[in-house]
Amino acid sequence: MFITQDQLRHARRELVIRPRSISRIEWPDFKVRPISEEWQYCGRVPAYKTAVANVAYIWRHSDLVDRFGPMPARFAERRFELKGSALLLPNSAPLWAVSDPYTIWSEADAVAVATGDPTAVAAWHVMMEIPLDVRPENWRWLCEGFLHSQLVQQGAAVAWAIHSVQGDDGEWIIKPHMHAIVTARYWRHDKRHGRRHPNWIGNWAQQKRMEFAWRRRCAGLRDLTRAGFSVNGC
Repeated sequence: MFITQDQLRHARRELVIRPRSISRIEWPDFKVRPISEEWQYCGRVPAYKTAVANVAYIWRHSDLVDRFGPMPARFAERRFELKGSALLLPNSAPLWAVSDPYTIWSEADAVAVATGDPTAVAAWHVMMEIPLDVRPENWRWLCEGFLHSQLVQQGAAVAWAIHSVQGDDGEWIIKPHMHAIVTARYWRHDKRHGRRHPNWIGNWAQQKRMEFAWRRRCAGLRDLTRAGFSVNGC
C-alpha cells in the first residue's frame, strides 16, 4: 500500500502545523531574572538588587534591612495579596537554615559582594503564572510540588509566595501567580559554600527546561480536573 501526497500533507498538518499554531497566550507566563547589583540585559527590568530584598518583597515583609537600607513600607502594605508562602529546603537541611529563613539569602548577598563583581548573581527570581482554571485550593499543591521536583530535590533552597487579588465581582485585579527566589550558590556551610551552582537554573537552557516543565504541570492538572479526577482532595 502506497501513501499518497494528500495523505502525507494531511499527516504533516496534524502532527506539525497544528501544535505550532497554538497561541502563546494559552501558555502560563514564566520569567527568570538574576538578582545582582548591576545586572542588565537587553533593556529588561532587573529584580531588586539583593536576595534579601527579593524574599522580603514576595513575603511582604518591611522589617528587614539589606546593605542598601530598610525595605519599603509598601511591602507590608500589600500583604493582602499574599495567599501562601514558605521556605522549601531539602530534608537534610541544617537547623540553622530552618530557624532563620533569611540567613541563606543574606549569606548569598555577602558572597556576591565579596566577588567584587557588581554583576555577580546571588539568586534567581522566578515568576510563574497560575492558570485561571486552577482552583485556589490547589494552588499550593501545584506550586510546592513543582518546586520540590525541579529544584529542592537537587539541593536548592527556595523561598516562594503566591499573590493574587480578586474583586467583589469575581474579576481578577491581580491574576494568581507564584514568585520563587532560588539561590544561585551553594548555601550549606561546607567547603563549597558560596560557589555558583551549575544546575539550579544557572543558564538559559536550564531555565527553558523549567519553563516547559511548568507548562506540562499546569496542563496535566487541567486535564485531570477536566476528566473528573480529584486533586489535592478536591
